[in-house]
Amino acid sequence: YDGWLQWELAPTRPPHLVAMLASGITANLLDRELSGVLRLGRVLEWTMNNLSVDTARRLDHPYKTRDMDESSRRFVEQDRNKWLWYLPLMDIPDESMPGMGSHWRRWLADHATDHFRFQQKASEVAVPVLGTAGWYDQQIGIFGHFTGMTQNGRTERARQNQHLIIGPWTHTLLNLDRCVGDVDFGADAQCSFYDFADAWFTRWLKEDPGPADEWPPLQLFVMGANLWRGEYEWPLARTNYTCLYLHSEGMADAHSGGGTLSEAEPGDEPQDQYVYDPRDPLMTLYTPGGQQVPLDQRALAGRRDVMIYQTPPLAEPVEVTGPIEMKLWASSSARDTDFVVKLLDVWPDGFVQELCHGIVRARYRHSFDAPSLLEPGGIYEYTIRVNPTSNQFQPGHRIRLDVTSSDFPNFDRNHNTGGDDYREDTLVAARQRIFHDRDRPSHVILPVIP
Repeated sequence: YDGWLQWELAPTRPPHLVAMLASGITANLLDRELSGVLRLGRVLEWTMNNLSVDTARRLDHPYKTRDMDESSRRFVEQDRNKWLWYLPLMDIPDESMPGMGSHWRRWLADHATDHFRFQQKASEVAVPVLGTAGWYDQQIGIFGHFTGMTQNGRTERARQNQHLIIGPWTHTLLNLDRCVGDVDFGADAQCSFYDFADAWFTRWLKEDPGPADEWPPLQLFVMGANLWRGEYEWPLARTNYTCLYLHSEGMADAHSGGGTLSEAEPGDEPQDQYVYDPRDPLMTLYTPGGQQVPLDQRALAGRRDVMIYQTPPLAEPVEVTGPIEMKLWASSSARDTDFVVKLLDVWPDGFVQELCHGIVRARYRHSFDAPSLLEPGGIYEYTIRVNPTSNQFQPGHRIRLDVTSSDFPNFDRNHNTGGDDYREDTLVAARQRIFHDRDRPSHVILPVIP
């Protein structure tokens, strides 16, 4: 994994290291395993269809295919993704992932820890770095490398020569295409990784300034407007952080017409409620390999466990670029549960484009080191970090926020028991309540760019 390996070795400062191009790698593991929630679909698919294909070859395993594409095909077509539903996850048979069983169990036992500590090691890295990623990349926490190095890099040369290129892409190195999922982002989105690499290493290995010498520190693709823009800091200094508050008459599910989002603070409003049943989770719309792409979320319409809050059609364009935060007041009948937030762009023709998401596992709401369970029925304020994005909502579009309690298998299911979800197979339904009144004004904080 070239990006991960580069950041792991860079603090050793080998004498011949001049510059790095480390793509698609988060600076903090917990910016990918959001709120300590396992990225089950991607991690299990990667373990079974990449890592264990290699270990099976080394072990001369008699049955496991030696071809990664064939392993992925069997995972979907032959096994029908059954391993994603297997309980307890800790008991998935070793034969399904030859040579990786102990690694899998170790990961489940301790994945809510940032073992690699890249951000703490920035002060030991002394070279210019270019990173590339996409807004739909699970590794969008790559921004932490940029901010960590510009603030704490070992030398002035390193601090002044950090660069990021963020397009509308998913987690990929080479397929920097204009069409991602269901969206065509225009000709400017079509890029070549090799062109980036050639310009970058020409600048630092050949000492030939070339085009890379003119690059701004950040090159960001603004979706919706479908254009590139150079920036110089993150988050953007001119950001106008704007609160949009949740409103409803107590019926925010799609069947009842949903709720609203506005800058007006709520008064006396009834709460919204739904039942989250881990036996019937909200299913993730993404690629068979477990990667995010913008797919039409109307396929999930009709679910009663998704609370929908949206603005009226916009009269003017609104650009949202930067990190996003949700302040959510909620209660649950469970001792532990999840709350998921999604930011979406609703087009005039009804197409619903997911932009980014965040999740909180209630037991980790205060700390990963000292998890604490809920008092059933107690009302708690949650701070939910939502992945950053850059999108210009066009006139006629709506800004939409969904609140639910599952996004499976992008994230593993919370069993709602308060026990060890990886060693237990009991699943319990939970009644969730979302509050948005004068005393508990649930709202999302959007980084609006004037």
